[in-house]
Amino acid sequence: MVSGKCSEQPNRYEESTVRLTRKVFTRGVVLCLALALVWALAAPAAAASLRTLRTPPIFIPPPPVNDREPLLPPLQAQIVEYEVRSGDTIWDIASAFGTDPDSLAIINEMSNANRLQPGQLLRVLNMPGLLYRVDPGDEVADIADAYGINSEDILAVNFIRSGDDLTVGQEIILPYARPAREAVLAARGELWLWPVSGRITSFFGPRWGSFHTGIDISAPTGTPVAASRGGRVVFAGWRGSYGNLVIVDHRDGKTTWYAHLSRFAVGTGAWVERGQTLGFVGSTGRSTGPHVHLEIRVHDQPQNPLNFLP
Repeated sequence: MVSGKCSEQPNRYEESTVRLTRKVFTRGVVLCLALALVWALAAPAAAASLRTLRTPPIFIPPPPVNDREPLLPPLQAQIVEYEVRSGDTIWDIASAFGTDPDSLAIINEMSNANRLQPGQLLRVLNMPGLLYRVDPGDEVADIADAYGINSEDILAVNFIRSGDDLTVGQEIILPYARPAREAVLAARGELWLWPVSGRITSFFGPRWGSFHTGIDISAPTGTPVAASRGGRVVFAGWRGSYGNLVIVDHRDGKTTWYAHLSRFAVGTGAWVERGQTLGFVGSTGRSTGPHVHLEIRVHDQPQNPLNFLP
């Protein structure tokens, strides 16, 4: 009897060991599967988080200089060269590089920022601001005061050790500097120019029982007549009492009319820049002497040119 009981105990021990091994193995498999499932669910979120961390910073225009401490702009601020592609606009390019359209237009000395050409090369600053070429006697503090920005910002972004550590002719970045209004209007193609220099002999408004739809500016015959703004010539020819007439469409609802010309320098369909010669002063059509009749129309309604000219 004793020997029989002793022979059964090893069998029971072996069965218990097998059951325990199976439980451990099963739980291990379940744990591995659970970990794999958690990893599968967490991996996309982790990748998205990494992508978010790698997103370039967005530059937000700062508050006025008197209301803030020095900004210490990003040390990676730099000027890059960009080749314009078909369909690009000044706003698209500025947004892509973290700057603003006016700064971009001023830096590239544009006469009409609405007329980008594919293949055109632009210098782009990757933050809002301007470029400045150092003149003799310039110091950082004076430049900062002139543009309403902090000296510390200029020093930081240009790696300048001290305010007088400048070289004549050196080009420096002026972070967050704002261009003058006149410069902005010129870059946008919205700054108006007198077509000729002379005396106004007839103003806009009632005249001789009718309404004079422009102003008359006297000038000697043959004087070049300049485009007041850039745009496209939509008419160049004879038109009744206007005589020889050039009409320029500025693509913003405004047109300029230049009448009584002696001869033309451009033809219909030509693109012209601000200040470009359109023709020459004459006395064609209904005219009492050599002069330019200038009209500015908004949606084809004549407006007083003196409300637009500087």
